[in-house]
Amino acid sequence: MNQTEKQVVIGELAEKFGNAPLVALSQYRGLTVAQMTDLRGQLRAVEGELLVAKNTLVWRAVMETPNKVVEPLLSGPNVFAFGYGDPVAFAKVIDTYADKNEKFEVKGAVMEGVLLDKKQLAKLATMPGRDELRAKLLALMMTPATMLVRVLSAPAQGFAQVLDARRRQLEGAGATD
Repeated sequence: MNQTEKQVVIGELAEKFGNAPLVALSQYRGLTVAQMTDLRGQLRAVEGELLVAKNTLVWRAVMETPNKVVEPLLSGPNVFAFGYGDPVAFAKVIDTYADKNEKFEVKGAVMEGVLLDKKQLAKLATMPGRDELRAKLLALMMTPATMLVRVLSAPAQGFAQVLDARRRQLEGAGATD
């Protein structure tokens, strides 16, 4: 690879690190092509991407950015997983895949300039996702309105029950005559 090609790759890597809120680094020795393809498909489903790159090129791409904290993890053959969407969904895919494949060893991750170890990444994977949090927030916001409707409809419902009881009473009195 000549110097021009290296500069292009470094630029692409810098862009990927800049756009991805979460980047996971893993060792992948011993994984088959089919297993890597499977992981790529799972990551695409959560707006992620898998890339194998030379550690020196990655270091050059991140050395002037907050993601330079990744330096301690840049040893040996690494695969870089970039998560562009929901970080929790992305972390769940990485954590689940690592649990199922012992040859896929997560070294750590970088989340917006903060270095995470594999335990912290696994903890992130257990958190509720963006959609689940939105649903909980919406339910929380709807609770006062729902309670107001119930309170306002209670007198009308009580009045209807009184009328129904009176109707049954009159029907019962009319049936004995």
